[in-house]
Amino acid sequence: MPVWGFLLSFFIAFLWAISPVLMKEGLKSCSPSEVPAIRSAAFVVGMSIIMLYAQPGRMPYLTPKLLMYAFASVGLSTFLGDLLYTQSINLIGASLAVSVSSAYPLVVTCFSILILGERITSLVWAGTILVIAGLAVIEIEASRAVRMKQAPNYGLVDIAERSKARRNLAKGVSLALFAALCWGINMPLIKLTMDAGGWTPIENYFVRSVTFFILAWGMRWIQQRKFPNTIRPIEKISFKSLMALILSALLALVLGGILYGSCIANLPVSVVTPITASSPFITAILSRIAFKERMSLIQSAGASLVVVGSIAVSL
Repeated sequence: MPVWGFLLSFFIAFLWAISPVLMKEGLKSCSPSEVPAIRSAAFVVGMSIIMLYAQPGRMPYLTPKLLMYAFASVGLSTFLGDLLYTQSINLIGASLAVSVSSAYPLVVTCFSILILGERITSLVWAGTILVIAGLAVIEIEASRAVRMKQAPNYGLVDIAERSKARRNLAKGVSLALFAALCWGINMPLIKLTMDAGGWTPIENYFVRSVTFFILAWGMRWIQQRKFPNTIRPIEKISFKSLMALILSALLALVLGGILYGSCIANLPVSVVTPITASSPFITAILSRIAFKERMSLIQSAGASLVVVGSIAVSL
């Protein structure tokens, strides 16, 4: 792997690591329901500016098939996956949510085996066992801490209420796993869409931003019409929270997305993924600094098993 590829992949991991910390800050004055609408607006504005500057007068080649791929990809990952991920962060904190959801490379590998017929290697089996073991360690240790009324301080709401804490823990971990599933299925779709459309990374993420904006604001319109009590007016969100959510979108979706697209356009996904999978460790450090989130040594060991296992299945 060239040095530029390694450095760029690590920088992408850093950008993706900052995003959940900013999202956690944004959730202080809004619910997860508002996050997709705010992030999609920042995403489409940022990509439109870049598109106009980098490729003035040029629009991506589109067909009904490509639009179907784009809506499927964005609907799974940027919309549904990120919504589940945001709710998970709100329940169990950024560091633990990121650690659990970092299992997505395992999903990528399994999807490639089932759809593309790739061979299962010993590393894949070893990585799978490590990921499952790591998730089990996280779940068992967190449940033990709740039972003993020893708050692990990773963001659980009202930890003193043990039954509620257990439900929050189980729900938060499950949501993070489902987010990983959505992201894992999406990775091959990104590559497939770029190759089918002959799009540059900028064109690809411009189409994704528009698609995400349509899905997010379409869902918000439905909520306003049918379930008005489930959303909060955006004008009532604090300026600090609003800026945190906008910045999380610009860093992770715009800058991180374009750089990731550039990487996988020139390097194998299986080479880029192990390096970008280091983001949970960076998030854990940033969360400890920003929110005083801490995981026990056993939980940290479990998170390490998940990340190492995810890297193994990608090699």
